[in-house]
Amino acid sequence: MTDIETRLARSLTARADRPVEVDGLARLAMTRAGRIRARHRVVTGAAVAVLVVAGVVGVRALLPERKDTTLPVALGIPSAASRPEAIGTDPGLLHFDVDVRAFGVPPAFTVWGSAEDHESVSVYASDNSLIAAVYLAPTASDLKRALRPLSSTAVDTTVGGRPAKADTFEVGAGDPAVRYTDLRWEPRDGIFAAVWAPDRASAAKAFDAVRLDRAQRCVTPMRLSELPAGGRWTECETAVRAGPVPGRPGWRWSSLTVQQVDGIRVQLWAAAEHDVAEFKPDRVVAGYPAQWVTEGMRGLWMPEFGPVSLYVGERDAFHADLISEEQAVWYVQRVQIFEDLTNPAAWPTTITR
Repeated sequence: MTDIETRLARSLTARADRPVEVDGLARLAMTRAGRIRARHRVVTGAAVAVLVVAGVVGVRALLPERKDTTLPVALGIPSAASRPEAIGTDPGLLHFDVDVRAFGVPPAFTVWGSAEDHESVSVYASDNSLIAAVYLAPTASDLKRALRPLSSTAVDTTVGGRPAKADTFEVGAGDPAVRYTDLRWEPRDGIFAAVWAPDRASAAKAFDAVRLDRAQRCVTPMRLSELPAGGRWTECETAVRAGPVPGRPGWRWSSLTVQQVDGIRVQLWAAAEHDVAEFKPDRVVAGYPAQWVTEGMRGLWMPEFGPVSLYVGERDAFHADLISEEQAVWYVQRVQIFEDLTNPAAWPTTITR
């Protein structure tokens, strides 16, 4: 099993019983840092990643300055504050924003996610540790499906006078493992939330950072020329950091998920970093060296595909052996990667042309 595959498998399979995926793919996207060469063309390819998280809090009267870890504004799109039922209805939209200054220290990067029935954001420090991660959903059942189950030791509490559940969980195999607080409640009618943070005080800062009066676009520097027959786009995820040019955030990685009619959820993942230490090319796809990974998480891996590292495979760990090489190649041949990796405002707003 390759190094990249091991980390993919670990982060994906963990989703069923514990939220290791909060930092699994972030680390994956950061390994073997490579400098991206400027390419004056669009390249075709494909990719894969995992889900991270979103947030909640009351609406403030004044809008603070937007920072580089924020995605393009979705003009004319109702926010969660005005239309809570819109949360999780379009993978290309996020019905909230976050004021990163509320965390006290500048975050190194943020991971944004929009999927069916929930939206999310994770905020990371410069040492890659998770500052906070929050989920946002339109119903209690949607939130429950998106998250790890609460343990039998979860306790009743209140947040802002509203009933809540507080739990703790551990992440990682270290000694000691990292412990997080998991707080869940309905901060306002029709909006159900969960926040993961090291402690209650950190969770409170996360509450204050979330802006329900804004909407953004979940964009990635890739798109497909077409979807498979009967297929539909179900999930978007993008990680960005503060860039060297003000107003131009740096890109880390992105993923798109497609639900096929056969039940397979195909995940296309692209990252700015190139990790070739464990790469063993055994074929050429779309003119680029590729490796068909068969152990663990099956998929097609291309760490030097133009300006990005690319992977296409099954989204669900327990179905990881279902995707065929033919299916993976189909996506690789239809993915376009955009040359400007530092300008989310120029990226496509839909998965297809």
